[in-house]
Amino acid sequence: MVFTFGKVKLVDTSVSPINGEEKYLLYTHASPITPSTTAPASPVVSAGVQHGILYLFRSNGEVVFYRFDGESPLVRTVPLPGNVAAGAVFTEALVNGWPDAIAIGGEKRDLEIFEPTTEEGGWKSIWKAKNVKQDKLGLEVPVFICRILFLSAGSGEVAGNTAAAHPRRRATVQTSSRKYRLATGTYYSHLRIYDTTVSRRPIFTTTLTKSPILSLHLHPSTQSPSPTPTPLTAPNTSPELSTTSSPHNWIYTDSNGRFALYSSTTRREVGIYKGSTGAVNSTATFSKDVVAGVGFDRYLRVYEGAEREVVVKAYVKSKGTAVVVLDGEDEVVQVEKSQEEEEEGEVWEEMEEVVGGGSGERDGGEGGDFTEALVKVRRRRPRTDKEGGGSKKRRVEV
Repeated sequence: MVFTFGKVKLVDTSVSPINGEEKYLLYTHASPITPSTTAPASPVVSAGVQHGILYLFRSNGEVVFYRFDGESPLVRTVPLPGNVAAGAVFTEALVNGWPDAIAIGGEKRDLEIFEPTTEEGGWKSIWKAKNVKQDKLGLEVPVFICRILFLSAGSGEVAGNTAAAHPRRRATVQTSSRKYRLATGTYYSHLRIYDTTVSRRPIFTTTLTKSPILSLHLHPSTQSPSPTPTPLTAPNTSPELSTTSSPHNWIYTDSNGRFALYSSTTRREVGIYKGSTGAVNSTATFSKDVVAGVGFDRYLRVYEGAEREVVVKAYVKSKGTAVVVLDGEDEVVQVEKSQEEEEEGEVWEEMEEVVGGGSGERDGGEGGDFTEALVKVRRRRPRTDKEGGGSKKRRVEV
């Protein structure tokens, strides 16, 4: 079976290896996956691969799963009510080979989690978020979720543990025994963290920039699960002032070209990723400190280290909308230069360097140097009252 992924390019960055490892990055752009049907498909708003399952979230609320076990993939479609602008799946423990939770959100639609039922293909809503309190003017804070992330809840953690750490918060927030932690990025540049066993409202919220968030990821150094069931934030703290107890660094980009790293532990920006021109539409992470990004400037950039240095820069000829790290464990392939390339390089090395002389000629003749130009400013004498006042004008001659 053939699937159309729009335009797909495989960029091999083995020429500039990172830590002696070869990096491959999948760069996609243009159209989403479209099935072979005459009816127009709803646009894909979120997509990804987890545990060998490809998932697509369409704007009409339809979720499509592809599981590649044999020659032909198994397809399952989950119709959810309403329109969505973002989605994510939770696949820590597959249920009959399929994901065990789905989270969706969108414009004027707050975060909601679904779990499969005992019925074949059935899904039910087990938790729904509640918006933050009204602002100082008594106005409702707008909701427009455009990015969703499932966070690891830690080893062996159950619903009652986190609720006990927040005694003043009501623990009647979900109809499932499972515990979920999620993060969302919004069109209004809000970063919000949720704990389903603590509150329907976010336990952490902040405004990152003034532009819509395009991508949101946890930095690779903070993706390892916590070994103990500890709460994310201190009890009895408002989400506008709370901080995460364990280190959490967030990689985000916005529509205004900002590509930065934010710490929810200190509620401050750690640094920025330089080099991009225009908005960075998508980012991907690998290893402990490797971050990749593509955007409107048609370049794929790979950053490494605490200083966020560019170690790979590849021109991909078209505007990037998504980047995924496919493999980083292969051996580095050494590419040897051909004899023709070596001979051409020797010719260039033998050529003499020609440096232009003289102070430059106005007529643009041979050997002229136009890097400098003398600018003279002449001021006219002040006019008398009879001539029309004392205004001054300047004339520039080159």
